Amino acid sequence: MKRLLALLVLSACNHDVRGPETGDTDDTDVNGCRAEPLAAGGPRLVAISFPYTASGAQTNAWELFSLDGDVLSPTGTTMSLGRGQGAPVAWAPDGSLAVTVHDDGTIGVFLADGTVVEAAWDGGFYADDVKFDATGERLFVVDGNWVNNGGGVYEVAIDCASGVPSMVGKVVDSKLGSHLLGDVLVADATAMAIDVDAGTLASAATLFDYADAIVGGAARYGDTLYVGDNSEFSGVENRVAFATVSGASVTKTGEVVVLDPYGIGAVEGGAVVSSGYGDEILGLTGSGVVDHLASELPGAIAVGPDGLVLVAELSAIRLLRFDGATLEDVDSYALGDGLDRIPGSIGIQP
Repeated sequence: MKRLLALLVLSACNHDVRGPETGDTDDTDVNGCRAEPLAAGGPRLVAISFPYTASGAQTNAWELFSLDGDVLSPTGTTMSLGRGQGAPVAWAPDGSLAVTVHDDGTIGVFLADGTVVEAAWDGGFYADDVKFDATGERLFVVDGNWVNNGGGVYEVAIDCASGVPSMVGKVVDSKLGSHLLGDVLVADATAMAIDVDAGTLASAATLFDYADAIVGGAARYGDTLYVGDNSEFSGVENRVAFATVSGASVTKTGEVVVLDPYGIGAVEGGAVVSSGYGDEILGLTGSGVVDHLASELPGAIAVGPDGLVLVAELSAIRLLRFDGATLEDVDSYALGDGLDRIPGSIGIQP
């Protein structure tokens, strides 16, 4: 929300949180039509939305880029889906298909060659986050409403031949759900173990012990969760909470004050956080913020399979690495001048 306000202000002057988490599942010997992973070390596609026209009006533009090693380059493939202003992008495990979350709660489905399967599919939910299971045949959608308005987690089947989505049904009710991190659902500022097959929630861990917390970015690496509160109304400083997952148990282990943790990407050794209002990118661990880089309106974050972190900035994509102690500034890919080159959502093939 804060980034949206900043973008609107800049637009008026004619000038601008859920990529797949890493290391949270064991996909050994999984069978499914989209389960086979891409070759390790090979190039990856990156989907990026451009939610503004040159005049600052809203638009549904998306583009595919290629990430080869540490080099980002355009493919020339453009798409019209729904409007993405920082919401998650989920790729199937084999990278053959991706799903985007839009500002109006619909989802888009497209193939890796840029073919649009569904530009803006309304499945009867208001999507806040999406995640594939390890087979690539099932998609889980988090609706962040209250339960009486449809809040919960929904299962959607993705057709193996066409990629067309079809509703299976609601898996579980939840209030104010925001992120699905493997077998953990973040909802109403708590982290709960979720069993999507049994349709159960358990072991709720309160992440913020004050009223009016609003979850911003969240990510997971292995058994560690990082969840941000970027509320402007709680009367306390924003922060990132840490939690540990052990079986069906989730336990909060600490927190650190961070201004406006809009996007979070988890890597081995810690997390990378975009502080939108702070105009900086932070490297943090359980002991606190250990490094930072100046940035211009940093937003959505996506993490590649080799730990390369991509951060959407004002008319650029920042490439960096974090080893748990130091942020390495790898590159900054300029997207071009103008409001129509401000990136919104971003997602990398696994």
